[in-house]
Amino acid sequence: MPTLRDTFRANWLISVFGIILFLAGAGLLYWNEGRAVHTILALDEAFAEVYTMQFTEEEQDQSYEQRVVHLSGPILCGEPLTEPDYNIQIMAVNLRRRVQMYQWVEDSVSESSFVETIGNVDTESTRRYYYTREWRDKLVDSNSFNNPHGHANPKRFPIESAVTVADAVFIGKYELGPAVKHKFTNYKELTSDIRPEDSSIKLHLGLYYHTNDVFNPEVGDLRLHFSYAGMEGEYYSVVGKLVKNKVTPYVTSRGVRVLLVYSGELSAAEMFKQEHRNQVLHTWYWRFVGCVLIFFGVTCNSKLLRISFLRVPLLLALAPDAQFPIGGNFIIAFSLALTIAAVAWILHRPVIGACLLLAGGSPYVWLTRNLVDYQRVD
Repeated sequence: MPTLRDTFRANWLISVFGIILFLAGAGLLYWNEGRAVHTILALDEAFAEVYTMQFTEEEQDQSYEQRVVHLSGPILCGEPLTEPDYNIQIMAVNLRRRVQMYQWVEDSVSESSFVETIGNVDTESTRRYYYTREWRDKLVDSNSFNNPHGHANPKRFPIESAVTVADAVFIGKYELGPAVKHKFTNYKELTSDIRPEDSSIKLHLGLYYHTNDVFNPEVGDLRLHFSYAGMEGEYYSVVGKLVKNKVTPYVTSRGVRVLLVYSGELSAAEMFKQEHRNQVLHTWYWRFVGCVLIFFGVTCNSKLLRISFLRVPLLLALAPDAQFPIGGNFIIAFSLALTIAAVAWILHRPVIGACLLLAGGSPYVWLTRNLVDYQRVD
């Protein structure tokens, strides 16, 4: 049997790559589980402190300063958001301007050809470049082109993409702070039939063009698309901390910020339930990524693990099969992932952590039991 050192020397590159993948997956998994624990505890703490504002006369005589409050009602904006050059004026929380420029874009294809020499036929690979013009959100650097001559792009955008935020936004008499307003991200397309006063700006299918011909644009021409989020009068529900009559993020005792913003008229319980659901989906996404990284890290080092496990009788059953190691690699990765998750949970939720730890050790216990039973039969 080859030694561990000889096996590592023969496969050092793939082994080092696997170790990096494993460490990345383990770190990601530990961070994700820790974040999930703290987020759940933070939501539970905020929900225990939240007070739903009823907007009654009795509430006007009481102070809710520094309290976690739940507001639900129509949006009220102090002043409209405007884009004077395009005759746009709207009462909303956010107005987004997206700018695209017509630019040269380089693409390439690899072509192979057969070259016949004396007694041999060799394959010669060449790369062919071609250029097209497209609408792009970001500046394309034409200096990096293989053939920049005749394909020059402008050096900057004359008009930049931007988001304009309303100065004052209220639900009832309570103002929404900057952090709340930045959570209005469900943008809707803004369409208008009012044409700009500047005749050089064309309006076509809801887009504003800085061009001489909408159907035959030239390099450097612009087109703009506007969208808004949080129209005045739409119902929104917000949970945050009230500071000087302004809703701000609530910082829990563990230092986690809690600020919930949802469209529609929702109760506090419905908002926290929806947030819990969103956090679960987010957690499972990163949990899957971490487990995949751990699995491939283990797979890259399956030869080393096999040699190591074969030398320990109690770990013999966990050794990956030399011909079909995928099953063994999966069991090892699954066990390690659950153990790492258990470490993150056990300090805050001991019951959950203990269950994850038992689940992580179950493959070892089961395979070891089968090995002991097999030895008894022999």
